[in-house]
Amino acid sequence: MPILTVTVSPELVEKVSLDATDTAENLLAIIHQHLAPRAGTEQIMFVPAFGAVTGCALLARMDHRASDSRPAAVRKACADAICRYLAEKFETSVRVRLIALNPDDIAASDIGVEARS
Repeated sequence: MPILTVTVSPELVEKVSLDATDTAENLLAIIHQHLAPRAGTEQIMFVPAFGAVTGCALLARMDHRASDSRPAAVRKACADAICRYLAEKFETSVRVRLIALNPDDIAASDIGVEARS
């Protein structure tokens, strides 16, 4: 259930938008390599920031279901890989936060078909 939201600073919106499909595919590959989620449970969205940004130009926040197979070292390696990929691809500052959620604390609901660009 990894849900990755990448918030994009105003000056990078156009650049990220032009390459969003390729970027999402590469991010998905990183997520699968490190976290091995069940297929079809992934969500990746790029969201533009409005106005001045404090901090890094890109903020990637991913929530996912905690499990014994994804200890802190695995999550850290995934966060590092996402950070490195985005920083190199867009030549900018990046902050990544990977948040593991207790499965008992998650309630979920989905309607419709998977969106693909």
